[in-house]
Amino acid sequence: MEDKRADVQELSDFELYVYETVAEIDKAGGAANIETLRNLIDRPEEDIWAALSHLVSANHVHSTAKGFTLGPHDWAP
Repeated sequence: MEDKRADVQELSDFELYVYETVAEIDKAGGAANIETLRNLIDRPEEDIWAALSHLVSANHVHSTAKGFTLGPHDWAP
């Protein structure tokens, strides 16, 4: 079964910023937890959770036991 993801053009600027932050952490071999994201992103925690929720529902990021990681993507590391 192929993982489908929503078009990136459907994301807000802030959602793209959260996605890019998760991507940087994932690229380094980690998973982005909410505490790390709060420290890196100067916005209220509720905004970060809302962005993460949309990113997960659009299949751009996955929620794991360790934190958030990238979902399927078509670009090389």
